[in-house]
Amino acid sequence: MRKAWALLISAIWLTTAHAQQPDKAIERPLIVYKIQAGDTLSQLSQKYLRQPADLTVIRDLNHLRSIDLLPSGEYLKVPREAVKQESSHATIISISCARTIHAGQPLKPIYIGAVLEEGVVIDIPAECHVSMRLEDSSIIRLPSSAAIKISVLRKNAMESSPEVQLDLVHGRVELEVYKGRSKTTPFEVRTPLSITGVRGTEFRVGYSPTDQVGQVEVIGGVVNTMGVNDTQSQAVTQGQGVPFDKSGKAMPVEKLLNAPVFERAELINRTQSSYAIKLTGNAQANHYVVLSAKSANLLGEQTSQTLSAPEIEASNLSQVATFYQVASVSNSGLMGTPQQYGFCTAPGEIKSGRCRAVFEAPLADGAMITFSLIKHASETAQEMVSTKQLQARNGRFMIEGLPAGRYTWSMSYNTTKQSGYFDLIAFTTATP
Repeated sequence: MRKAWALLISAIWLTTAHAQQPDKAIERPLIVYKIQAGDTLSQLSQKYLRQPADLTVIRDLNHLRSIDLLPSGEYLKVPREAVKQESSHATIISISCARTIHAGQPLKPIYIGAVLEEGVVIDIPAECHVSMRLEDSSIIRLPSSAAIKISVLRKNAMESSPEVQLDLVHGRVELEVYKGRSKTTPFEVRTPLSITGVRGTEFRVGYSPTDQVGQVEVIGGVVNTMGVNDTQSQAVTQGQGVPFDKSGKAMPVEKLLNAPVFERAELINRTQSSYAIKLTGNAQANHYVVLSAKSANLLGEQTSQTLSAPEIEASNLSQVATFYQVASVSNSGLMGTPQQYGFCTAPGEIKSGRCRAVFEAPLADGAMITFSLIKHASETAQEMVSTKQLQARNGRFMIEGLPAGRYTWSMSYNTTKQSGYFDLIAFTTATP
């Protein structure tokens, strides 16, 4: 059993880069351990430290007179670099691409279940999408034309979540950082223009080498971010974003634009079951982006498009919903808070029509899946599915008999944890 840990600030760039009078003992990234009854420094050293010489550093850092008399309940500061480390990894959980994607050195084809380690560069071709999962269930999504280097991916003996540094070469990276992760275990996303330090949150980082601009957009939680030429960082909270100019400085924080809202649908081809989906746009939007997938959790095969007007052409709709995530993009290039819709066709009247939703569960075959699906009305919530015995076939499962409405869901299996939402909109086979 792991002992209870309390982690102090990791002091990534925030406490080290701009100190006027550096004190190396204070500046170094620290882990703070809560001393348990019976603990001795020599015991902790054998279990957690890289070398016995680090005992002297810890004793001086904590002003200890004796290494064998540690006061229970007090906190012991331990330099992060003194703790034993081991490599961590990211597992590919989703690939959508018409051609083979290679990564590593030497280059090797990646596939669902492939493992990537520290130092790997992965470059996603246009019209392709890849998702990967870290050991603490954090999700990294690489959309079309994105490239990152996994510069740091390791964990130490005192923490369960890995230390992470991603260097975004170009494009966008979307992250869902595990909310149970310690707030001070380092997780950074760097670009040539910005550095973003992460707590448990959902956010995006963008960088264009051609235009020499970048963005950070926070969907949930909080991040600390700064331009490479800024003197201090700033907290960016849920629903906010920051653009970065070519000089590497942060521009003013902006409120992210709301997503366009479903208005109506017009049947344009009955044979192909095609609809023109009309959305109410955002007057401040420069354009709109749309990601579509066959699964409610937006894994597996995907397509993306940029629209000048808020209208989607949805073709080949069926009783199995097709999912669309839509967002507004501001004049400064910030992508707004997304909205997700599931569109389907259902026989009979809209009120009685029922649809199906597919969920991708990569690497879950043979494992029991804990799954919950809740339908929300104005003042009520109805649990449609709640089970710990769900199983996937070929990495997916389907939920049937869903009426139109707003849903939230969560699932977990092995080390994977995911959650999300969607608005299910059903069209009758006779009329939209």
